[in-house]
Amino acid sequence: MKKTGIKEWIRRILLVICVCVFCYSAYQLISIYLNYKEIEDQTEELIDTYVQETDDEDLAAMALARTIDFDALLERNEDVIGWIYIPDSNIDEPILKGKNNDTYLHTSIDHESLSAGCIFVEETNNDDYSDDMTIIYGHNMKNGSRFHDIRYYSDEEYYYEHQTVYIYTLDGNINIYEIFSAKVVDPDDECYTTVINDYVTYVEEAQSNAQMTSEIDTTQQQPLIMLSTCWSQTNTKRNIVFAYLTEVYER
Repeated sequence: MKKTGIKEWIRRILLVICVCVFCYSAYQLISIYLNYKEIEDQTEELIDTYVQETDDEDLAAMALARTIDFDALLERNEDVIGWIYIPDSNIDEPILKGKNNDTYLHTSIDHESLSAGCIFVEETNNDDYSDDMTIIYGHNMKNGSRFHDIRYYSDEEYYYEHQTVYIYTLDGNINIYEIFSAKVVDPDDECYTTVINDYVTYVEEAQSNAQMTSEIDTTQQQPLIMLSTCWSQTNTKRNIVFAYLTEVYER
């Protein structure tokens, strides 16, 4: 009887442990779901509220016809310095510049805690994209938000079908950039600089050991941008793409 009693108590304890593990796992899954839903809802709300789009089927024409209500957006957050858009991708949201690189790392545009943070520029950059290199950061979120799609630039078809980056600036114009390299680097790689002393050498290094590259005219230095995100949630390396300014579309 005693052995039976002990076994029964062990069975009950194991059952309680299993129930606790199940409840904790369910709580974690629900928390992740709610977090991702909050990110998706906020992104959709920003686009619906501040972006006026057209029904043009030509992606380039549609991108140039879009307008951003920066007056209203700046009332919401004065740190907004532009809007980034890559057609046929999930990259379509405001760009901010905080006091430092931690300001919007895990903080929403409304200054609330949010794991995905915001898209933001390097703290040492100017806010008008006039530097030799403007570094733009964004998290690689598993639900496809922020800079998740940067990972796809290792694929040749995706790379050549998503070459153009549009940055809508506060003055109403659109900076148009063409991507010329995609690679994986360490977080302390020398490419992370806002000042380029030797343009040709920098471009060569940007394309060295890259996953994908395309032609770029280096006879005249153009302002560059870098889109930077984590390679994965469990790796310290960075997935980055480089692009050069081809045109400022004035409106």
